Amino acid sequence: MALEPIRKYLGREVVVEFALTDPNAATNPGEWLTLGAARGKEWGAEWQTTDATTDDSPELTQENLVTYKTSDISFDGLATKDTTKNVDLLEEYVNAPAANGSETGYPTIYLRITAPRTDSLRTYTGTALLTSFRNNAPHDDVASWTMEGNSFAYTIATETAAA
Repeated sequence: MALEPIRKYLGREVVVEFALTDPNAATNPGEWLTLGAARGKEWGAEWQTTDATTDDSPELTQENLVTYKTSDISFDGLATKDTTKNVDLLEEYVNAPAANGSETGYPTIYLRITAPRTDSLRTYTGTALLTSFRNNAPHDDVASWTMEGNSFAYTIATETAAA
């Protein structure tokens, strides 16, 4: 009996990349930069609803109508003195987007998240609004950072790995 391969993966196998300007622009395309020193990576969609229940709803069951989809992101990691991890760049961008090259004057980034599948990679690509960047420097523990955002309007693509 052959052993089945383990199909789970660790979060550190997920790669988060960002660009401050459009990486697909015909002139002056942005560059995909890896978000380094990251630990926690969370993203996803949630549908908002509104209550449409009336006195004639069947079986006293609440009825809902869909209004909008929200897509949030949350990343955290360890503070580092290594500026090649691009964490300082994002902190500066959130604090002063217009002074750091924002196309809109707001901290909107191009975001690409890549996660492994058995014989492929699943990639979430789109734009996101960064809404917070926080530093944490406890007296007797490792310094860390957290970043959150929303409006992650993305598409999902699955690319089969080359054999």
